[in-house]
Amino acid sequence: MKLSRAGWNNVIIFSVMGMILLINQMNKGLMEPGEADSGQEVYMIDRHSAILTLEVNQQLLIERIGRTWRATPAIITGQALDQMMLAWQDNSGTVVEAPAGLEQSSAVVVTVHLAGQEQPQVFSLYPVSEQLFLYHHSHKSWLSLPLPIYRQLLPPSLL
Repeated sequence: MKLSRAGWNNVIIFSVMGMILLINQMNKGLMEPGEADSGQEVYMIDRHSAILTLEVNQQLLIERIGRTWRATPAIITGQALDQMMLAWQDNSGTVVEAPAGLEQSSAVVVTVHLAGQEQPQVFSLYPVSEQLFLYHHSHKSWLSLPLPIYRQLLPPSLL
């Protein structure tokens, strides 16, 4: 084909734009949150969300005050409180099917208010012998985490 220099430039530009669109469409399908498949690793709370308040069993309220946290009543303070809130933001679990034999009365209910969301995120935590099961009410999904993470999410001073 005989094209001028400007013609070849246009061919190259449109080819690159087409490849970019193709890659974006492929990534969009991979990155969109949808039905969680069993065995998939997902974060408990969206990594880009900011936690405003966290309430444990309607007895303990943790609020963001600027860049720090305040617990009411002050059962946990300082670095322990900072580490606990970081654990809520950074931990992920494996999506599992609903486990059998869990008693609703043994659950620790945690309500998390996130910046930019009207509805709070509600979690039920079920510590079992070797693992922690977490039910995310708004996603209607179950996560399995190692049991030591339970002590990060809710230090012994809170229980």
